[in-house]
Amino acid sequence: KVDIKASFQIITQGTVRSFKNPKYHLKSPEVYISTDDPTIVHVTKAGVTWNDFFKTLPMKLTKDCLTTGDGETFCTGSGKTLRFYLNDNENPDLLDREIKDGDKVSIKF
Repeated sequence: KVDIKASFQIITQGTVRSFKNPKYHLKSPEVYISTDDPTIVHVTKAGVTWNDFFKTLPMKLTKDCLTTGDGETFCTGSGKTLRFYLNDNENPDLLDREIKDGDKVSIKF
């Protein structure tokens, strides 16, 4: 068992998305967010990737598209780009990266 904590935020068209709704909380024993601070990702198993985490949530995220838990879709195209940042550096391969303690992730559209 490991005890990794990382943070994340998703910003779409200037709006910081909220993950306070319980539908996002405690979806997996290996990687989850909780009610006390839904911006903190808790990881209890080594080798968990950011894609593993996002797959536990009731939303869909690929390198090119985000479909929110409310069904809104934000996709690269028409002059707009879905961008991924890891520790303040753009990282288009973020979803394939293992979650490390102290990571800060930002996804922006």
